[in-house]
Amino acid sequence: MTLKTKYRMLLFSAIVSVPIVLLGISVSMSIIYDVAFKTRNKGTPFHESFAYPAMLIVFFLSLCLLAFLFSKSINSLLSKINMLNKTIRDLASNERTPSTLEVGSEDEIGQLIQSVNILIERTTYRELELKQQQELQKELLQKLRHDINTPLTAIRLQLFYLEDHYKDQPKLVESLNEQIQYIANLTNEFNVQSLDTIENSYVVNEEVQLTILLETMIKKWSYLYRMHNIELIFHADDPDLTWTSNELWLQRLFDNVFQNTMKHSKATKLEVTIKEGKVYMNDNGIGFEQHNASTGLGLKIIDDITRILTITYTLQSTGEGTFYCFSFAEYR
Repeated sequence: MTLKTKYRMLLFSAIVSVPIVLLGISVSMSIIYDVAFKTRNKGTPFHESFAYPAMLIVFFLSLCLLAFLFSKSINSLLSKINMLNKTIRDLASNERTPSTLEVGSEDEIGQLIQSVNILIERTTYRELELKQQQELQKELLQKLRHDINTPLTAIRLQLFYLEDHYKDQPKLVESLNEQIQYIANLTNEFNVQSLDTIENSYVVNEEVQLTILLETMIKKWSYLYRMHNIELIFHADDPDLTWTSNELWLQRLFDNVFQNTMKHSKATKLEVTIKEGKVYMNDNGIGFEQHNASTGLGLKIIDDITRILTITYTLQSTGEGTFYCFSFAEYR
């Protein structure tokens, strides 16, 4: 029921109920007075008796009750508007992204809540994606700085030992030191232009909780999957599964699976399962020819990352869907 219809009915109910209630109270009070009190009151007419002001008091109380009942509907609408206002302000602030709201009706307010939920999911996806990229860039940049600063330090030490041989040319030594410092300063201004090359990247291993990692990623991808009408299902039969690997590269690995399914599979469902120390990802799409030379970049990145992280990776694709299985080589 739309808000327009709902409040038309509310207005009609108010118009009809007020005279009916007043008439009912008037008739009831008159009958009660005639039956129970008129004889005792020596035949005094109703409008001159004590019952008449009592009736007016009952009139006033009944009108207050009706006003309270009708205002409940208005208050319900206002509380929903205030909730939406607070949620949107929280979403616009720098604090934690708010949780999605419960949709309690199918009217315009319910549709507005659904739209706000989509905005929350989209914002969550963007923030998680940006955070992941920033962390990845930070890690790669730190490695790059380390790679550059290490030989620069060695050059400084060698230059220190050569100072005795160039005592007559102090400006030359000073100039070399300035150039070394200049290169060192430049490393602090580097921006990583591309994250696609990983062959020469270092991998810093750490304890990675697979359930937490995949729950976060599913939260990130749920917005885009909903936009493409793809159901995203997650089962954690092994909730304590831990791999000694690199969280950022694992995220990038699984991101490529999510992206391939969304863009190319024409699937309506993707099921992610953690079981027996392995991660299974299965969609019900159209599949693809695995040995086709035109296989996309996404699968190449998956192959590269699994090789670098020493993850055992199997892929099966038929006309009924695509099945991925990832297991860590050192998992016991």
